[in-house]
Amino acid sequence: MKKIPFFFSIVLTLVCIPFLSHKVSARETSSNRRTPTVIAVEKVGPAVANISTERLLSVRHVDPFFGSRSELFDQFFNDFFGQSQKQMVERPLGSGVIIDEDGYIVTNEHVISRASKIKVRLSDGRDFEASMISSDPISDLAVLKINSPTPLPYVKMGTSKDLMIGESVIALGNPFGLENSITTGVLSAKNRTLTFNSEYGDIKYEGLIQTDALINPGNSGGPLINIDGELIGINAAIVNQAQGIGFAIPVDKVRQTLVKLFNFRELNKIWFGAQVEEQDDSSKGIKVSSIEPGSPADKAQIKVGDYITKIDSKEILDILDFEKYILKKNAGDKLYININRNGNEHKVDVKLEKAPLPSIEKLALEKLGLFVQDLTPQLAKQLNLWWVKSGILISGVQKKSPAAEVGIKEGHVLVYVGQYRINDIEELGALLKIMRKGDIWEVGIVWSDKFGEHQGYARIKIR
Repeated sequence: MKKIPFFFSIVLTLVCIPFLSHKVSARETSSNRRTPTVIAVEKVGPAVANISTERLLSVRHVDPFFGSRSELFDQFFNDFFGQSQKQMVERPLGSGVIIDEDGYIVTNEHVISRASKIKVRLSDGRDFEASMISSDPISDLAVLKINSPTPLPYVKMGTSKDLMIGESVIALGNPFGLENSITTGVLSAKNRTLTFNSEYGDIKYEGLIQTDALINPGNSGGPLINIDGELIGINAAIVNQAQGIGFAIPVDKVRQTLVKLFNFRELNKIWFGAQVEEQDDSSKGIKVSSIEPGSPADKAQIKVGDYITKIDSKEILDILDFEKYILKKNAGDKLYININRNGNEHKVDVKLEKAPLPSIEKLALEKLGLFVQDLTPQLAKQLNLWWVKSGILISGVQKKSPAAEVGIKEGHVLVYVGQYRINDIEELGALLKIMRKGDIWEVGIVWSDKFGEHQGYARIKIR
């Protein structure tokens, strides 16, 4: 066998190297490993939150803080204050997803219900303590807020209008506390209605997405996304007796609930004074559908039919953008608003005000010195009063008022006035109208704190 001269061997090597390197790079670029699933997970993964909570299961006992109790009040509490329970702290794990750069997180209400402390860990290892914004146990959704010095990664919301049976879906979350896990599958069915038992009663879900992507304990509250990395649902439930059957709340229903949960008038008592509605073409902004006479919007001469396109430097594409932005403001703040009126651009200034009190709330303040609102199921759970089905939440107490003098405080819940069980604002209003200055009325109150769940009874003098 002849040997190749050294000179020719060098030439062959130099000639072959480009072909070899071309062959390697071609193999790399044509690799099937970097699938659409990988790309979608890389896009959404940083926006997934690992949620842990601390819950105080309090001792139930009678607290004679306000003195002797009435017979009616005794009867009411005999059902709730029986044997005492041992105090303990749970630390359940769940998931959530960041929906904007300001740090708002959506999760299931049952993940954070009755939590005394909520902690969030992101995929980059950063830890935050989250605050509760609002929740809705009927829809089983809640909004949390974390504060970061820099903008946070967030998921883009898709739509559930065009979901296709059989399309690929990905569930992200923290099953069994295993952070940053994913499972894949297909969309198995739409519009499922299921009822699940919980320690707080039955939770009924309607219009659910069904998937065979595994959803395990700890996935609750995490995102279900499509192959484009868009949020199409919030993981909510599993069927314990079956494998490969999981359910998520569709994103359009999530969006509808979020509009209610970000209601700045209800949460911060801020008055803007315009009702708005979304359009099919979101680039037009949101349309003003009605104006309250005398409101800040009315004073700024905003008109029905105007399109709000921008507030300050924030582009407004839907009602959720509108609610979230104003929620960060306070009464007295000024908004600089761009509107489109009949094709022409206008700029107006709106100075926000405190929302005016309805007539019943006004009477409660005048006669008792109380700021009041209906006790909703979500408020009851937040206050660790899940066993109280209805009542009037004391949201504030005026100094040196009749209520303050007998020790009533913010966070107490009014359940009895005189001999009447009070379920809502309307029932309280009927009694307020017959109260006269100098009258003495008996009131029954419940509340919860770190020492347990309490009841109290007082005699209050009407002013």
